[in-house]
Amino acid sequence: MRQARIKTDEQPTWYHCYNRIAGTRLDLPFGDAEKEQFVRILRRVCLLYSVRVVSYQVMSNHFHILAYAPAKEPDAEEMCRRYSAFHRGNRTLEPNTAACRIWQARSRDISWFMRHLQQLFTGWYNRTRPVRRRGSLWADRFKHTLLESGKAVWACWTYIENNPVRAGMVQNVGTYRFCSHGVWLQSGRHPFARNIKEVALPMLRDCFGIKGITDIRNRMDEALAYKAGQEVAETDATLQMQRRVRYWTQGLVIGSKLYMVAVMSRYRPARSLNRHRPARLEGPGGSELFAWRRLRVTADG
Repeated sequence: MRQARIKTDEQPTWYHCYNRIAGTRLDLPFGDAEKEQFVRILRRVCLLYSVRVVSYQVMSNHFHILAYAPAKEPDAEEMCRRYSAFHRGNRTLEPNTAACRIWQARSRDISWFMRHLQQLFTGWYNRTRPVRRRGSLWADRFKHTLLESGKAVWACWTYIENNPVRAGMVQNVGTYRFCSHGVWLQSGRHPFARNIKEVALPMLRDCFGIKGITDIRNRMDEALAYKAGQEVAETDATLQMQRRVRYWTQGLVIGSKLYMVAVMSRYRPARSLNRHRPARLEGPGGSELFAWRRLRVTADG
């Protein structure tokens, strides 16, 4: 039986969202054209929703997205602008109508954002196959993990960006153009630079003393160790970068123990708290992070 998603709609929330296609781990249907189209659709969906993407990774059979959902809905005028931009002016909304209020509520909802993204990509994928395809593309509904602002977000961010290196597709992230950091290194501009400046930079400034967006890129380069010959100490954190860690895709909540228990105490029955042992992860700078993991899991990337 499916459980309701954990979504802290009353406060700003960071999410790691992930899904893979139906089939086996050996099915790799996404080539360059499919990955490029996924990114194009992602950028278009971001026009409609107020969810702020700061990182993405598109692989041959799955994807990762790191996003920030604000607590406040957009006002009516902004929602109408977003709606018109998404539909390229072919459809419009009128402020303070029932339809406008519905879209205002949806705009910051991570479930609606991901549903729209996956549906648009599935529709494109099915109709562009040599033999027209029908039916679902994804194995299941998308998974998401709530991340405590700060160290948990940064640890997840670096883990996501390093995915093609862990998979053996490239030797360094800078040569992979279907992830946000690869685009940043190759073009000199992050595809979601505005979101980084407005929602990620204040968080990282408070947590690590990072001063600007260039500093973020330098810190990311160091964390990913993408430069040839760069030596990295073999800590638990770096080992997590080099291998698959199921908590980033199977975890419900990741952060400090206080944050994790506070969220789970509110959204899950007390009996589950008593029988579940959280996992400990090493975060940036040797800090402790804790993960509340789904009890029935399979190892994914």
